[in-house]
Amino acid sequence: MSKLDPEAVIDLTSAKKAALPTIAPGLLLALSDGLVLALVGWTLNHFLGTDPLIDPVEAAAWQRSLVTGLMLVPLVKSVFGIYTLGRFDYMERTRRTFQAAFLCCAVLAVPFIVMEGFRSFFVEALSIALLGFAVTYVADLLLIQGLLSSALDWRTPVMIVGAGPQGAAIAEKLQRLPWLGMRPVGFVDDDDSLWQTRVAGLPVMGPVELLAKSPAVAGQASAAIVADMGRHGGDLTGLVRTLPFRQVYCVLGEGNVSAVDATYHNLHGSLALRVSVRPPTGYLRIRRAMDIVLSAILLVLVAPLMLGLAVAIKLDSPGPVMFRQKRWAGGKQTFDLLKFRSMHVDAEEQLQQLLENDPVAREEYMTYHKLTVDPRITPLGRFLRRTSLDELPQLWNILMGDMSLIGPRAYMPKELPEVGDSAAVIGSVRPGLTGYWQVSGRHRTTFQERVSMDVFYVRNCGLLFDFFILCKTAVMVLKGDGS
Repeated sequence: MSKLDPEAVIDLTSAKKAALPTIAPGLLLALSDGLVLALVGWTLNHFLGTDPLIDPVEAAAWQRSLVTGLMLVPLVKSVFGIYTLGRFDYMERTRRTFQAAFLCCAVLAVPFIVMEGFRSFFVEALSIALLGFAVTYVADLLLIQGLLSSALDWRTPVMIVGAGPQGAAIAEKLQRLPWLGMRPVGFVDDDDSLWQTRVAGLPVMGPVELLAKSPAVAGQASAAIVADMGRHGGDLTGLVRTLPFRQVYCVLGEGNVSAVDATYHNLHGSLALRVSVRPPTGYLRIRRAMDIVLSAILLVLVAPLMLGLAVAIKLDSPGPVMFRQKRWAGGKQTFDLLKFRSMHVDAEEQLQQLLENDPVAREEYMTYHKLTVDPRITPLGRFLRRTSLDELPQLWNILMGDMSLIGPRAYMPKELPEVGDSAAVIGSVRPGLTGYWQVSGRHRTTFQERVSMDVFYVRNCGLLFDFFILCKTAVMVLKGDGS
């Protein structure tokens, strides 16, 4: 499971072999970093290096700085266990990379202060190291997203204990997000009404004791996930000991526990999980300042593009260039969300007729609040949505304080009854241009899954989490994976 979902990992019997040894992905990442750092070193030396024939002393000093900075990157990353992470969770990898870069700064800051004659060396080495961390971080994400996510053989097959709503949500998540490194193969559940049925497209094979009694069933997986600890109560220890797997993942909460900074503690044989409840006041002030600066800069940079899109929309179909829609801003407040118009002007009438005449489309819209094939969208609108260019006018909403660059979804007032009690949590921060649910397969998630993701974001929001979402957003935009 992802580090974004709190869990306790309990090692039991001897391990079964996965399709791809767990060391192989880490080795691939280490080799990738080596190649990237070699390329960075060659580029820096080619464009910034000093010719040894002209000034051999300065050239030798530059070479020492270059080698020191580049060597620090894999060394410190290995100290923080980045190459041995069992799961490819972006957030955990981002957190450890930031810690590694901070340690580099601390290591080089001490000699910079006390060794006055070598300060230029430490400045150069630190700058190269920080560049190396940034470049290898991007390379790691591209490797995981582009190569490893598409290879099924490296994912660990897991059996999910509990076929209820939480178990179904976990199975769907693992299928949708292959970079989590787990491939669900089925369920076991003591509720006999679920036996021989399918949940989230996977079979419910029988009771939990079937895993211990049937080697053929247990042999399909290498680990187990206990999806709902609350159902087992004080018998959880007995349950995990009956499971014939070396690793058992006990999920403590599906998005409702602050887990980004969670750590576990050994209380003399008792497992305890520490979760943080962090007051977001200071963070929200910093984020508002960043919203103002970045939205103003981006508005200036994309102004020519927005003008060109406005002309194209006018030529594509009759109607206004901008689309305004009331969105909820917390409490009883609303605001006019701005978008480039991507639908025909009579879109609402078309939607009502479609839902009345097409039961399949009605069921899809009730579940996802979206349509896979939407006849209301104009030809240019499909391009705008696929590239997310239709959302550029929301930069003005951000500058005016209606929205933030990153935050929960901007819900329509009519959707609040479905949001339910979660509205109190979601409404405590500004809605975002992008957010956690948008980078987690937004057009493949149900409405309630979006609400859960927004609750999770609000309860775990922080600058590091926002940086992770920005990186994922950039990848999605480059892939054209819009709504």
